[in-house]
Amino acid sequence: MNKKLTLPQTIIITLFCIMMILAIFNMPQLGIFSIGVSALFVVIATLSDSKGIFISIAMVILGLVLFIKPIYIFDICLNFIIPGIIIGMITKNVLNHREDNKYNPIFMGTIAFIIGLIANYLISKYLFNINILEEFTSVMKTQLSTQISAIQESVSSLASVSNITEESIIQTVLNIMPLILFSRSIMLSILTYFLAIYTLKKIRKNDLKEKLMQIKFSRFYLPGNAVLTSFILYILIMLLEILKTQLYTDLILMNLELIFYILFFIQGVSVAVFFGKKWLKSGQIIKFTMGVIAILVLGIMSISILGMIDTIFDFRRVKNCELI
Repeated sequence: MNKKLTLPQTIIITLFCIMMILAIFNMPQLGIFSIGVSALFVVIATLSDSKGIFISIAMVILGLVLFIKPIYIFDICLNFIIPGIIIGMITKNVLNHREDNKYNPIFMGTIAFIIGLIANYLISKYLFNINILEEFTSVMKTQLSTQISAIQESVSSLASVSNITEESIIQTVLNIMPLILFSRSIMLSILTYFLAIYTLKKIRKNDLKEKLMQIKFSRFYLPGNAVLTSFILYILIMLLEILKTQLYTDLILMNLELIFYILFFIQGVSVAVFFGKKWLKSGQIIKFTMGVIAILVLGIMSISILGMIDTIFDFRRVKNCELI
């Protein structure tokens, strides 16, 4: 990269982040804009050195400590700021050609969001004596109680409905908690990364234009050989079950299957977007229409299958870094 953010520019962006955080804190309905905070810290970490990053974190903590309780500052830092910085540091390596896969920031960001949420849970529980999981299940139970009663009264003729309880639904949610945690994290990571790339394109049009133009959702692909990885994990879990370990292999397998389903679905969507744009640009309306009809007829599962096949055959040749 030819040009980094100056210290005054870093401070201005950080002050804007602080204002966004305060606005979100005072108006929870604006919570969706928390992704914007993460994206701005991606920009800071991408275009600043370690000194600029440290100053930004210090400014946020000092700027918020007078207005927000410490538990919420931990929440913001662990769930949005630190993952954003990690994504930004890896993005810097991508733009400096030290990373081959331009989408590695998404996968590392997913891990960062997961670890941040777990760390936030542990700090809340042991430092502030607040159990986030218990509060979550308590709120869910309260909301479900009224809804289940209404359903049971309206369809009392169905015997199976009477077996539905708040506890059974909550237990089901807890069983797929790894899936929920992963889904939340990868979606946050994808949105944060592409929002940051869009911002970088606007503020660094000249020196980074060529590099940034190659980063598009339509060129997204999973790292390594995802199909082989999923197969190996499946075999390992089957071995654990054969050895009769005390692990909940059924739950582990179910969550892994659903996680890989989501991963292949995301790649499948990127493949569909790639060819959809290509066909529309070249005026191949028949191919585009047939593709849409095929997805509507075969259903959402077909998108995951498309993504899985693309990881093997690389229809778009994106791993060879060919431009659209």
